[in-house]
Amino acid sequence: MMNVDVEIYMNNMVKFFKSNPNDLLTLIPKDKEEDFYNKIREIANDNTDKGNEPPLTQKQIIDICVILNGKDRVKIEKLDKSMMETKFGVLFLN
Repeated sequence: MMNVDVEIYMNNMVKFFKSNPNDLLTLIPKDKEEDFYNKIREIANDNTDKGNEPPLTQKQIIDICVILNGKDRVKIEKLDKSMMETKFGVLFLN
């Protein structure tokens, strides 16, 4: 069953990354874009099934990026709560 809140969230995510394609490329390779959106949708649905809001946590987004980049472990150094340094560059997640 389609969850309206998840679809709104997904539309906003896709719209953001279509408007800011370089931000997407700092997270994942271009050829993994559809896999990225599918994983986000899957986890957003899981979040709502558990009674939470659809938006993913910072850790959930990082986990997706790690999986799609084919890395088992990525060295992450915390800069502050909204920035993380990875081998892919600084990720800004709020």
